[in-house]
Amino acid sequence: MHNIAMDEMKKFDIHVEYDISKECTIAELRNKDKCKAFLHNQMMEIKAPNLRVTASMLSKRYAYLVVSSTLYSMIKFDSVLTLPMGACTLSKERKLCIQAAKCSWSEAQIADREQWRENVLGDLFAGHITPFIGMLQKTSRVPSTILWENVAVRINSTYRKLMKNKLNHRQMESLYSDFYFLKKAGGDLFGLKENPIKNYLKIGEELSLNPSRKTCCLYQKLEKDVEGIGYCANCPVRNKQEKMERHRA
Repeated sequence: MHNIAMDEMKKFDIHVEYDISKECTIAELRNKDKCKAFLHNQMMEIKAPNLRVTASMLSKRYAYLVVSSTLYSMIKFDSVLTLPMGACTLSKERKLCIQAAKCSWSEAQIADREQWRENVLGDLFAGHITPFIGMLQKTSRVPSTILWENVAVRINSTYRKLMKNKLNHRQMESLYSDFYFLKKAGGDLFGLKENPIKNYLKIGEELSLNPSRKTCCLYQKLEKDVEGIGYCANCPVRNKQEKMERHRA
């Protein structure tokens, strides 16, 4: 099962690397100087105009690599690969390289899946994503609301795509249960006073009827539109402009 799950993780650009000693681990980026240098390098790679845009784009990518892969594995396999900050390195190509010796598989038992879920998500958010978001915010001064909505958008996308797959009844129950657990969770799960993503999480009909973001991820400020989309799909700035144009017409 773990071999199958690991193959699925490769689809999320997670790769086992045994020699990444030349690169800074994510944990080492807690050093402000190292984090700033790292963001400057990323800024050059993605042709961003400043560190604020760079941090926002990086948070979207990192949430896909770490959060989306974990939530996907929880539903598909009732098993996750733990990803401590000290085991993770982001490559120049923005792939997640992990040190296998520092990671392990955590498998749920049906009888205690709820407790397992709380432990897994607490480690994921309070132990990894919250410190990462904090590093980006302090170094770039981009509003934390933007960074956290970037995370939430990845979560929404992960569950939406899973719902389109052929999930069995138990997996579908787990999907909804996990989603509402995240939405209703207290701040403790994130190592914060309040849940930073609860107002951004949407599923099913709510997401279809109201897909627009509350904050702008700043994608349109990139010097090079690598995706050829101009604005991200749920951009509130674009939606506001379209409404104004319709009003004028």
